[in-house]
Amino acid sequence: MAVTVLPFIQQILSQYVMCIYFAMGLIGNVCSCIVFLKQSHRRTPCSIYLLNVSIFANIYLIWSIFPRIYATYHTDLQNLSLVYCKLRLYGSHITGLYIRFLIVFACVDRYFSTRTSAQMRSWSSNKMAVKVVVITFLVCIVIGLHLPIFMEIRNGVCSSFGIYKFFYAIYQCIVIGMLPPILMSTFGFLTIRGLRQLHVTQTNARRRDRDLMRMLAAEIITNVVTSIPYSANLLYSAATFFVVNTSAQQLEIDSFCETISQVLINMVGFTPFYLFIVSSKSFRHEFTEILVHWWHKYVLRRVRVVPLNR
Repeated sequence: MAVTVLPFIQQILSQYVMCIYFAMGLIGNVCSCIVFLKQSHRRTPCSIYLLNVSIFANIYLIWSIFPRIYATYHTDLQNLSLVYCKLRLYGSHITGLYIRFLIVFACVDRYFSTRTSAQMRSWSSNKMAVKVVVITFLVCIVIGLHLPIFMEIRNGVCSSFGIYKFFYAIYQCIVIGMLPPILMSTFGFLTIRGLRQLHVTQTNARRRDRDLMRMLAAEIITNVVTSIPYSANLLYSAATFFVVNTSAQQLEIDSFCETISQVLINMVGFTPFYLFIVSSKSFRHEFTEILVHWWHKYVLRRVRVVPLNR
């Protein structure tokens, strides 16, 4: 029997908030893909990174969020099958990691594009972006290989145990909580300074470039805010793993904090489209144009050709 109201709130978060994440995230990421596939965006290396962010955000939602929703209404399959336990955690980790480093390289691309040196600007190209997208994915696959090796099922729970729990907590803090936010913030700051220098020297930075930087800035802030609680909770869980005689109230508080940190870290699959639509005027304009075009082509046209009943 619950001793606090936290398990009830936790259930609401799992059943309803995650469903909203899943549905709105899928729709939003599809909309982002449609915008980034337009001819005007296909010429921009940064758009290649953001297009892949949207694609893999949907993969992340399907691989990571949907099983969590299913587990709130049915038996959690990852606690029954060791193979599924390993594959689900591994897939969720590498897709989330991949999305974050795509944003990092999008920031790096913006940094190179604002350099006055022609040699440095040459690093910002579609060809280079495609290479980085492929190589980064392969590196993420290799980096996360320890998960399917060491993840276990104990007492009906799929998780990390023993000394690996400490290693996993430190590893997650570095590759999720520290490295991506630091790199994003560093190159974001350098890019903003570069854009200001270009403006001072009377070199016109295109509006699309400025809007892309705003979109990246929104992603940077979101990643920093959502990764800190998750990393802190992992460290706390590892530090208290061998603590015994924990009260029922403390267990419910710990479980609730873990759920909150999971909800926040899972925003990586939900937020891209909504951050883009809020932060970028050109993105809003192009998305509105697509909606208007679709409305005239597929809705109004059908209404006009339907004969009137006499």
